[in-house]
Amino acid sequence: MQACGVILAGGRSTRMGRNKALLELEGEPLISRLARRFSCWFAQVVVVTNTPADFAFLGLQTVSDRIPGLGPLGGLEAGLQASRFEYAFFCAVDMPFVDESLVRYMVGEAPGHDIVVPRVAGEFEPMHAVYGKGCLPVITRNLDARRLRPIAIFTDLRVRVIDDAELRRFGDPERLFFNCNTPDDWEQARCRVRQEGDS
Repeated sequence: MQACGVILAGGRSTRMGRNKALLELEGEPLISRLARRFSCWFAQVVVVTNTPADFAFLGLQTVSDRIPGLGPLGGLEAGLQASRFEYAFFCAVDMPFVDESLVRYMVGEAPGHDIVVPRVAGEFEPMHAVYGKGCLPVITRNLDARRLRPIAIFTDLRVRVIDDAELRRFGDPERLFFNCNTPDDWEQARCRVRQEGDS
């Protein structure tokens, strides 16, 4: 895809108790799993992290937040600024079941919009979404005003929402957007991979 794939690896992992990005599924760190897939899917791959040395082994471009400590919105700003393309797909590093067909569909829906975002049972998934360069002024303005919720930018931009019925063409939304926040989540992900043989 002529777009940038951005891996958001800046979370503090407080509920997990250790760096989620380096947790291994079937012997492969989560971030390596996502990087391997993104490198096949996208013309450019960027990792957003404030500890780039931790991920030097990936051999990928890394960028850091302009203002560290402000959460995912700072990662969106950093990733969009680094993107060589008009659109970038952003994904949190703790989402192990990202689906290529859904991602390609979302990127394909981006022209004419600033954001393409799934909404599951009424809740947005802003850390599994496509953002365009046109979002940058709004993101920067919100960061500087310390309005830090990613969905706060939606009201000022052209948003393409992908709702449940559309998402189900690509699989079970519970699986598509599963993320590993806690040790229990992590064990569920490991069991699912063993059962499905997912790679």
